Amino acid sequence: MSLLRFALVGIAVALSTTNTFGQATASSAPAVKLQPYTTPDQSASAGVPAGWKVTKGAQTVIVMTGPQGESIALGNAYVAKNAAFQAGQKGPNGADLSMPFATPLQQKLSMIFEWTAAASGNPSPQLQFKSATPIQVPAVLGQCGRFVASITAKAGPLVEAGAFCSLPVDSAGFFKNVMLLAQAPPTVAAQEAALVQAVFASYKVPASWMQKKLGPYTQVTIAPSKIAGGGGGIALPDDTSSECFDLVVLRETPKSQLPRACGGTKPD
Repeated sequence: MSLLRFALVGIAVALSTTNTFGQATASSAPAVKLQPYTTPDQSASAGVPAGWKVTKGAQTVIVMTGPQGESIALGNAYVAKNAAFQAGQKGPNGADLSMPFATPLQQKLSMIFEWTAAASGNPSPQLQFKSATPIQVPAVLGQCGRFVASITAKAGPLVEAGAFCSLPVDSAGFFKNVMLLAQAPPTVAAQEAALVQAVFASYKVPASWMQKKLGPYTQVTIAPSKIAGGGGGIALPDDTSSECFDLVVLRETPKSQLPRACGGTKPD
């Protein structure tokens, strides 16, 4: 079994029901029925709850909205240039934005929310983190974490929960940032915890698309084995790294069930 195919699926399950909006637990939550959905380009699939509508499905990204103002976005990626942050401004050479790579993960996430709002002509959102938990991943996958936050934006107050990874910077100073995000009004957030977890857990990305998703933005022209993290470029994600991304970030697998390559105690 190829380990690469697990890579982004891990982010999807990174949120347990307790993390998701900070309420329901897996044991008390009722089963959630989902309708299978696959993007037209076959790049990703996920389950869609009854009454929800898919508004975007392409390039490993699936976005869906619920009947009570909820939304779930799976696999959104933002390419950043390692430079001073500029809210709403496009980055160079096709990058979405500019922001310092050395910025802590939580601040990077805040910058992306601020940049997105400014790019849409909206005021800067008021973001308050309720929790931010680092996730230990192999160095080739950069930094990852889970978060729960409250945000006040143009549409009003929302509760947000998700997982966020900032991948290593490449030889040209670009780096990818990948997110899974659930949003809901405070009045319905708690009751949607199990539903969000079920949707996140259903998210799947084929191996070939996963490799594109995790690979460096700047094309590598020398053998991956000769590339080291730091000025000369970054190592390409291999099968093991991708499996760790899936198991640790998305599936929140207990350490006792993780292979040693992913920091666990189970034989590889």
